[in-house]
Amino acid sequence: MRLATVLFGGSQRLAIVEGGEVRLALLNSSPVDPAAFYRDPLRLVDGLEAGDRVQGLSSPLEPPVPTPSKIIGIGKNYAAHAREMKSVERPVFFMKAPSALIGNLHVIEVPGLVSKPDYEGEVVIVMGRPVKGASRREAQEAILGYMAGNDVTARDLQYDECMPWCLSKSVDTFSPTGPYLKVVEGYPELEGLCVETYLNGERVQRGCAGDMTYDFAGIVAEISKYMKLMPGDLIFTGTPPGVGHPRGRYLQDGDRVEVRVTNIDPLINVVRRPTPST
Repeated sequence: MRLATVLFGGSQRLAIVEGGEVRLALLNSSPVDPAAFYRDPLRLVDGLEAGDRVQGLSSPLEPPVPTPSKIIGIGKNYAAHAREMKSVERPVFFMKAPSALIGNLHVIEVPGLVSKPDYEGEVVIVMGRPVKGASRREAQEAILGYMAGNDVTARDLQYDECMPWCLSKSVDTFSPTGPYLKVVEGYPELEGLCVETYLNGERVQRGCAGDMTYDFAGIVAEISKYMKLMPGDLIFTGTPPGVGHPRGRYLQDGDRVEVRVTNIDPLINVVRRPTPST
């Protein structure tokens, strides 16, 4: 099952994606509030039914999970990316603000205070049940599904001594996700995932689950040692090599960034940057 979030009748509603059509999700014949659904998704997902068509995939969508309690990222989870950044090959965890979320076909708005915006295509996993101190098996069973994400990063802030990672990755619109959530049919499905990033039609990144230092269950188990993960929480699982920073190629006005994850349609966003003052 593929789950999206749409604006319908002035409110956010859960939707089911079938082919290129987006249909209203119904539970007991009633529309579903995404916030309520993601409080207990593993219990509710089997009761969902597809209702009327509301739009196609070519129209903008809201973030699939619009109000997570938290977003966690892992940096340097691909050793090759750590090397291209001339960093130690040791993964690090950080937080991202939920207010940075945007959906498919929404615009990445780069504010004037950011001079070096960069893309990071990633697989994003979504939690389906609460876990704390999870075993590997518990971590596997707690993952509801996955989607594409772009961990847009202000490199000038990330490497400023006064600016932590979380701020450079939490600028408004710097967390595109979507276009929808693919509910996992079993943990082995995650083990076959790959992610690619295309910049203006050129492939600039590619990485697969087997290239990661922490696999998906390992990420969940590690984080849950320190904090309770809640249903609907998002985890950006790391980006492969090919980001713009080592090449001095930062996102420009009008750039089209496309993140493709196995088994789902691409996440597409266009960049808007203010015109420099003269």
